[in-house]
Amino acid sequence: MILFRTSPFSSQIKLLFKNQNSLYKHFPPSSSLIIRTLNSSLQEPTKKPLSLMFEEAVGLTEKTGGNEGQSQDEKNERTRKVRELERDVREFKENPKPQVEKEAREGVERGKPKEVNCLAGLFGGEKMAKSRRKSGEVTVLKDLSVFVKVFVRYLYSKGYFDKANFLVDNKLDFGYFDNSYGRDFIKSAAYKFGKDNEEIAKLLSGNHLKKVAVFGCPSLDKNNVFPAKRLRKIFTIQEDTVCSQCILKDSCRFANKGVSGIAMESLLLVDVMKVIILYALEQEHPKLAVPEEVRDSANKLLEEVVKLSQTT
Repeated sequence: MILFRTSPFSSQIKLLFKNQNSLYKHFPPSSSLIIRTLNSSLQEPTKKPLSLMFEEAVGLTEKTGGNEGQSQDEKNERTRKVRELERDVREFKENPKPQVEKEAREGVERGKPKEVNCLAGLFGGEKMAKSRRKSGEVTVLKDLSVFVKVFVRYLYSKGYFDKANFLVDNKLDFGYFDNSYGRDFIKSAAYKFGKDNEEIAKLLSGNHLKKVAVFGCPSLDKNNVFPAKRLRKIFTIQEDTVCSQCILKDSCRFANKGVSGIAMESLLLVDVMKVIILYALEQEHPKLAVPEEVRDSANKLLEEVVKLSQTT
């Protein structure tokens, strides 16, 4: 009995395929090759998603099979990742704040912009920011005194804060001066006011001016040092007398260096402002122990400046 009979038509097609396809005769179909390929594809393991393995590890989902075909290295790697996730979750639940700080630090290492603490760090680079910290600038700001608030209100009324972009709707709010940027703006406005009103300088109390001058310089910045030296020159106060008693003399580049060509008629209001405003804001060098009488004289001079400006 004949179970299968080959059709003449199919034989012709097979013969035609052999003649036109050269690969056919070199690589004849092998049933064993097909079977091996099929078996290998069936044996390839289905890898679990990492999220599913984590859920199984913490007990959110029952463990299922599917890892039998994985190599030992793959299993170890996945186990390590799951344990890291478990540890991170535990740490975050116990104290989430350090975790956030850790991520912020890692973000900086990955190329995110570094946080800056001052305008010098943003525009002048890290080197400038470090030099400012080494110079001993005050970072903890004191509350503004009554004298400073009166002075700021007066400057505000005269338009010296028109360019203060940190004032919302250009309205005076002393809460905006509780940072270094706001305090620096007060100092800049005071210096500009001094340049615009030089005629007031000769009317200020000589007694208060001398108390401030005898004490020394409010900081190591030359923009404050030389105005203080000019004040001492006007009152004929010897530089070595002041500098020898100064706690900052070892780190000052201008110790015992005087100025020339200064007389009482040369008193400048801008020099006075560059000295007294630091004492009034309590932003002198942190190593300086400013006597109360010196700070009081600075505040009184600030008060005199406002009154004289209103009457002259």
